[in-house]
Amino acid sequence: MSLHDRFFRPFDVVADLQWVRARLLDPAAPADERSHGRVTSGELLRRWSGSGRRPDRGGIFCQIIFGPLNDFRCACGSVSGAEHAGTTCERCGVLCTTADVRRQRHGHIEVAGVLHPALAPLVAQALGLSVEQLRAVARCQAWLDGDTCHSVPEDESCDDLDTTGPGALVAALVRVGADPALVDLAILRAIPVPPPGLRPFVADLGPAMVDPWIGPLNEAWRTFVLAANQQLRLLEIGVPPIIEMHGQRRVQERFEALVQWTASPPAFRRPWPEPAPLAQPVRLMSPPARLRDDVGTGVVGLVFVDDERLFVQRPHGSWLVTTAGDVLARFPFCGRIATSVHDTRLRMPAWIGNEWDWFDQDEYWDAKSGRASLAVLDLATGEYLDTYPADLPQRHLEHDQPEDLVVSGVAGDPVAGALRWGGDRPAVLATTRDGRYAWVGEDESTAVLDLDTGVPQLDPVMESHADDEAPVVSLSSDEPDVRDEASAGEMATALGLTPQQRFRFLHGTGVVSDGEQRWFRIDASILAAAFSPAAERLAIAADDEIVIIAVSDPPTIVGRFAAPNDG
Repeated sequence: MSLHDRFFRPFDVVADLQWVRARLLDPAAPADERSHGRVTSGELLRRWSGSGRRPDRGGIFCQIIFGPLNDFRCACGSVSGAEHAGTTCERCGVLCTTADVRRQRHGHIEVAGVLHPALAPLVAQALGLSVEQLRAVARCQAWLDGDTCHSVPEDESCDDLDTTGPGALVAALVRVGADPALVDLAILRAIPVPPPGLRPFVADLGPAMVDPWIGPLNEAWRTFVLAANQQLRLLEIGVPPIIEMHGQRRVQERFEALVQWTASPPAFRRPWPEPAPLAQPVRLMSPPARLRDDVGTGVVGLVFVDDERLFVQRPHGSWLVTTAGDVLARFPFCGRIATSVHDTRLRMPAWIGNEWDWFDQDEYWDAKSGRASLAVLDLATGEYLDTYPADLPQRHLEHDQPEDLVVSGVAGDPVAGALRWGGDRPAVLATTRDGRYAWVGEDESTAVLDLDTGVPQLDPVMESHADDEAPVVSLSSDEPDVRDEASAGEMATALGLTPQQRFRFLHGTGVVSDGEQRWFRIDASILAAAFSPAAERLAIAADDEIVIIAVSDPPTIVGRFAAPNDG
């Protein structure tokens, strides 16, 4: 049996796990029976301009640990060719060999301690507990008092960490005189990571995808690495017992799921279910009765209604204008920003600032009162709709807590849990005109997500640092150079989709890219931006001017006019 099978599908549980423990960290063990390095990074793949995606160093696809992606070529290309077989590159640390080794080489993850689920029946029998009680103790959801198992209330913590978790199980096994081999295996601190060849990507699932999806199994390994690293860090700095218990519970639960998924990889299924038709009409909130005190007067939103018309928003009103600047219609304010276009209707799920700024708290709940916190404007009638049209997108993103970006249906029903993209406080950076795809994340950790299926289309989006050699569109000699990252959070972003189903990005640094290569940079303080229906033009609001730029080589300004205003 292979290392993979002995650990994830053990036949003789104690003997197989002993075999794995003896070889996993032994540098003298055969290459296919030991770890070739510790997996330390939660990152999967990184994107470099013009060079595609590469496995992150120390991640679950790392070339140093698992071997090169290409036959006889290291990661940086310094060592290349069969004549260099067996040579390790001094620059990138990757062995020059065949890519087949990525089906044989293992890595490992260090954890504070977990119980292998295959051992649970044996340990439970030795301690006179049920398997459910045993697993609850391993997850710090129960504690041992001699031979008695007690559940830990959800709103309380165990007073003594020595009585719960894998450590408590080891102490109990010693106390009852259990088999020393069982005692030795009750706490695992090094978990083998299967070769990447046994964790394949899911095939291309949509025309807009730039890369195959990483898949649920690899996502599970990634989240386990993050949880294990966080637990070790918490133990290092010393945290209260309840936090330590929560960390152990999270690691143990994810480990148990990993073992099950690795032993029997799940068949592909949509991460999110098909959008369910609205069972009944969803009522919408009316526009707020007053302007915010500090709302300002600048342009906050831009949307191409079609090739020849733009929807321009200020906090106190909105205008429909031609791309030459002629005003066609004016509409009252509603406190929200239009993000997608559906025939003559504009969908507005995002508030200008915070919704609490538009209402007193009691007033807000009275105004909402079971209604969805979205707005829909019908350009044909000039009125905001009272109910949500059933043919518009059924999903949107909102913050449940400051740090949690969640996917919800327009009727308020949750579709999925918190999204992982983007560090501590992810945001919705932009959406495509049809509302199907959202660019989400924080800082340089961003991805494009299909809101219908939940499948990432581009993850990660390339970093937005400006290239000094890239063309520059400068609107005025007096404009500041806005390339620095410090100003990126204050700049507008935009997401477009071409007829060939390829994305176009305006980053917060003023860089325009396709997510893989930087095309040009705009030197201006951009207040709002939008791509045209075919993403061949980009409209930006800078100061009180609307500028339309052709996304071409070289980029050119094809129109500019004063932004509409009541004054």
